[in-house]
Amino acid sequence: MMLGGVGFQIGLDEARRKAARAAQASAAPAPDVVEQLKDLKALRDDGVLSPEEFQIAKRKVLGG
Repeated sequence: MMLGGVGFQIGLDEARRKAARAAQASAAPAPDVVEQLKDLKALRDDGVLSPEEFQIAKRKVLGG
């Protein structure tokens, strides 16, 4: 005997989509990527960040 089935899976998928949308809506908006990169470049230019630290921070901002 199979419990659930296709209808159950569709309902479960829809519940997961709604939960994901709610989580996205409640998350704070991410700061502008371009502004973050400009700030990082300024820190590098001022000598606060080394070129290696700049590259690591840039990858984090870009999601990599």
